Amino acid sequence: MPPEGSVPGIPNYGQTYWRDRWRQKSLALLETRKSEGNSFWNDKKAIKSHFIRDLNEWRDTAETRIAGMGIRDGSRVLDIGAGTGVLSVPLAAHGCEVTAVEPSPVMGETLLEYQREEKCREITLIPKRWEDVTLQELGAPFDTVIASYSLMVTDIGEAVLKMHQSCRGTVHIFWFLTQPLWAQVNAGVWKKLHGTDFCGEPTADCLWQALYEMGIYANLAVEPGCDPAVYPSPEDAVTEFSGRMNCTTPEQVDILREYFRRTLKKTEKGYIVDGRALGAHIWWNAPDQRQENIKTESVDQEKSSDSNHGSSVYHPVIKTTIS
Repeated sequence: MPPEGSVPGIPNYGQTYWRDRWRQKSLALLETRKSEGNSFWNDKKAIKSHFIRDLNEWRDTAETRIAGMGIRDGSRVLDIGAGTGVLSVPLAAHGCEVTAVEPSPVMGETLLEYQREEKCREITLIPKRWEDVTLQELGAPFDTVIASYSLMVTDIGEAVLKMHQSCRGTVHIFWFLTQPLWAQVNAGVWKKLHGTDFCGEPTADCLWQALYEMGIYANLAVEPGCDPAVYPSPEDAVTEFSGRMNCTTPEQVDILREYFRRTLKKTEKGYIVDGRALGAHIWWNAPDQRQENIKTESVDQEKSSDSNHGSSVYHPVIKTTIS
């Protein structure tokens, strides 16, 4: 009889200290974001401007990332929180059978437009949050499961377990090792705008510890964070962030304008947020599994306890690849 709260294949699933830390940090961030506007994320023009304007640079980054993950052409790939298709579309162009999970209608529409423009293999889009997707919906396990800066969930244990169970090959998570530049902007001006401190994302050190706590001994490589967005003028930065930060009064916009006047750095391409951010690539080999071994569409601890999954133990490998 396994210990209460255990999951076969995840030997220490019942231990929750680091998952509780992740949950507390995520809930604090959600509370902060009650003052954050949704207009930016529902604005198709803003999304295209922010994510598609440097498409060639994104494509180069995607190709480097795909090669680094060792994904073979024609693989069956699950991309969680696929966004505008930064990874999904290049993977489909390599002949991969891609399933993209993306809850945002604007993001999903942009992804499919990108796929049609590239004339690559069709992508299966699941327009749901990862928390709401079931194993039955996903079908047979995937060769590769990816979550690239998209695990904005409160229950990281449940999210990771579902990734683990839906994979017959390698699971890859890309996440913030330090606070991203946009969060550094928020931290610098949020209190003046809204009267409260800004709570940033839980970071990759907490995620790796949560995995270790679950008995998943993952590899970790430190990477440069995403390149800063380039703005033609400081006023363009004000326009974008006033929507993202729910600035509803002229006084708030003036506070943001003054902040960017002091902090933006002028380059040959335009104006950027000056600073440095680091990311982390975390990955592990999931146990081979057959479809009939997935006995339930729920990953609740009690319901998953009779699933027959083996596990493989890997020594953690810590790499640094930043310059």
